[in-house]
Formats: sequence, structure tokens, C-alpha cells
Amino acid sequence: MDMDMGMGTDDGHHEHQETSAPSGHGHSHDLDPALFEEFAATSEPLGTIMILHIFCMVVAFGILYPIGMVLGLSKNRWHVPVQILATAIFIAGYFLAHAHDGRNYEPHIAHRWFATIVIWVVSIQFGAGVYLKLHMEKGIHGRIRKWFVRLHKILGASIPVVGYVQIMLGVIATLGFCYADHTGQCLAHFIMGSSFAAYGILLLLSLRVGGPWLLRRGTSPEWYDSWVIMLWGIVNTFTEHRWGSSWSHGDYQHTSMGIIWWVAGLLGILLSRKGKRTVVPSILIILTAVAFQGHAQHVPNSGQIHSYFGYMLMAGGLSRIIEICFIWKEGDFTINPWQYIPPLTLLLAGFLFMGSTEEQLKLLSTLMIDVSSYSNVLLSFGFVVFMFAFVLIMLWERLTGYGSDYQYTEAPSGFDLLEQQPKIGVQTTTIAAVMMRMKTTMTMIVMIGTCWTTTFYMTKMLKFWNSSPPIGYR
Repeated sequence: MDMDMGMGTDDGHHEHQETSAPSGHGHSHDLDPALFEEFAATSEPLGTIMILHIFCMVVAFGILYPIGMVLGLSKNRWHVPVQILATAIFIAGYFLAHAHDGRNYEPHIAHRWFATIVIWVVSIQFGAGVYLKLHMEKGIHGRIRKWFVRLHKILGASIPVVGYVQIMLGVIATLGFCYADHTGQCLAHFIMGSSFAAYGILLLLSLRVGGPWLLRRGTSPEWYDSWVIMLWGIVNTFTEHRWGSSWSHGDYQHTSMGIIWWVAGLLGILLSRKGKRTVVPSILIILTAVAFQGHAQHVPNSGQIHSYFGYMLMAGGLSRIIEICFIWKEGDFTINPWQYIPPLTLLLAGFLFMGSTEEQLKLLSTLMIDVSSYSNVLLSFGFVVFMFAFVLIMLWERLTGYGSDYQYTEAPSGFDLLEQQPKIGVQTTTIAAVMMRMKTTMTMIVMIGTCWTTTFYMTKMLKFWNSSPPIGYR
């Protein structure tokens, strides 16, 4: 791909034709297609209404819905008020999106059509919750109620994931990225980066509440890892090259990486049978990091951030090997501080990879921002997300009393407690009850701090976006 695509000539600035819609003409689907030949957004500032829309969606899907999910899983009385507040803010944000002025967007961007999925998921989940609150249990209602309970729980857990996807699509749409010839490499970065970030969060969840569940099932975390790796490798093997077209260096690299993933995944499944731990997934992570460091790049400053990503991924794989071989002890669920390194580094690597698309790096060059400073911002977002995920898990543990009434080596897993909750805050002494309330208070303080930090970062980014038109108009 041409390094200067979309950048034009004369010191890398794109000579934008005077065909852009006038500033302030508002939300419209009837725009001249010539405006979006290379970029999916016009050059006007975002506008106050659009900034409010972004703020509402981040608060609803990035903060309130995840908190509501945890409160629901712990059967807390604040679940319903938080869900209602989140839904109200979501509805307000939706209408703001259809009333904005300033910058306009290509009518068929993914952020617009995916909004329909978000609306249906939220509406069905909210409707199922209202039905369950009516407590109609006679006749046919008694037979279908259990299905509504499952539907409400599944959709409730999926809302933060769906919201995350929509927020990412919104960031892409705001900057006009991932359009035309840039779509493929942009999708690869965001999907793979999100996968590493999700992998880190799942490792954290398994570390905090999944150990006893895995032990009783006679399986190890690597058994599940290997299955995911194998299936992901099969998909990559047959989708990275457009069949019928000529092979490029990138096709060879991505397809060969898919092959090693599914072959290594098969080996990992074999070695992790009957609950045995294996280092195969960790070795594969290290090999993937090495491959990405040597990945052919089209943008001059791309190599540096891909190196940062590779080093972070290597750290995750190496620390996991050390954990399995030297830290982990079968049947002992006491958490060693070292065990937080693999999930944290994998999540940070995911954020670095999501922030290393060609268009993002071209924008850095245009703004004369060095890669190190940009990487620090990406890592800051990663630390905030990891902290928020940790606080949500800790909040659930406090609200359910997980680990407070049992010897931890004999504790039921957190996954089991999702089906049968112990009584909240059951303690044997008054002192223990006071300590439990203090822990819950500290958890809420950390939660408020996390929300404030996230809001602070989003405010800074919104100011930057409002003053920075899409890259192609610089």
C-alpha cells in the first residue's frame, strides 16, 4: 500500500477539494458521495452536541452498564436503579446523535448500522427485566420465566461487550478512519488488539474467581486457551488472503501465522488434557510477538510502536511461563502478585496494537507527536481499563461475600456463585461485619476514582478531536 495514500502531496497535506458540506448544516444522510471518496468524515469540528453524545455513550456503556451487570449478578438492590439510569443516558445520547451539527459522516459507516443491534440488545434486556419484576409465576408464566431469567442474564452480560464495540466504532467514525483501502488493516488491528485485551481480562477473571471451578471440572486454563487459539488460527488461515488474487508479503505473513496458531492449538489441547498445565499457549504468544516485530510496515514510524507491542506481548508470554512452572501450585488459590503480570501485559499489548493502524500513525506524523508519547497515552488507557475490570471483580466479591466465609482453598468458584449466591455479607461477628462494610466503602471509593480518571481522559481526547479534523483534511 502506498505510504502517502490519503495524504496527498506538498509536505504530506491533503489538498481537500472545496466540496465539503458547509459547517453547521447538521445531521444528514443526503450528502454528496464525492465528500467520502477516501475518508468517512467531513472536515468541520465535532460540535457541542456530538461531544455530549460521545460523553453520554461512554458514561452509559463504559461505566454504568458494567456496574449494573455486577450489581445484577450479585443480586444487589441497586441493580435496577443503575440500569434505569444507564438506559436513560443511552436514550439521551441516541437522540443527541440525530440532532448534531458540525462534522458529518458517511451514511453507511459501521457505527450507524451497529447502533440498531445495540438498541435491540438493550431493549430486549430491559424488557425482560421489567417482565421479571412483575413476578408473574402462574400458568404459562411459570414455565417461561426461567427462559426470561437466562435471556436477561445473557443479554445483561453482553451489553458491556456490545457497548465496547460501538464505542470503538464511534472513535473510528469520529476520525474518519478505516475507510476505503484502509478497512482491511484497520479491522485486523482492532480485532486482534481487542482479542488480546479480552484475553487479559479473562485471565484476570480466572485468576480471581475461576480457580476452584477449573479444579473441579478437571480442566486447566490452557485447555480453553488452546481451543480458542486453534479455532482462531483456522479462521486466519482461510480468510487473510482473498482467493483468486495474487499473494502479497502480508498474505504470506498472516496466513502462515494462522497455520502455526491452529497447529500449536492442537498441541496445547493434547498436552493440557486431564487438567494438566502447559506452556504451549505462552510460547505461541512469544512467537507471535516476534513475528509482529518483523512484520512489513508501510508507515515509517510504525516499526517503533509495533516493537513496543512485541515487547509487551513477549513479557506476557514469558511471565505466564514463569507463573506456570514456578509460581502456580495445584489446589492452592492464594494469588501471588506475579500472577497479575500476564493479564496486565496482554491487555496493554492489545491497546498498543489497536493504536498502531496506518492512519493513526500518519496522523501522529502530521501533528509531530512522537511515538513514545503516543504509546504512553495508549498504555494509560490500558491501565485504566485493567483497573476498572479489577474494581468490578472486587466489587462483586465484596457484595457476594465470596471467599469471606470459607477457607479459600475450599471455596466454591465465583462461576458457581453466579447460580447460587451466598447471603450477602454473612459474618460471624460484629467486627467482621464492620470490616466488610469498610471494604465495600473502599471499593466504591476506588470505583469513583476510576470513573473520574476515565472521564478526565475522555475530556482531554474530546478536546483534541474537536480541534482536529480527520487526517485527510490536514
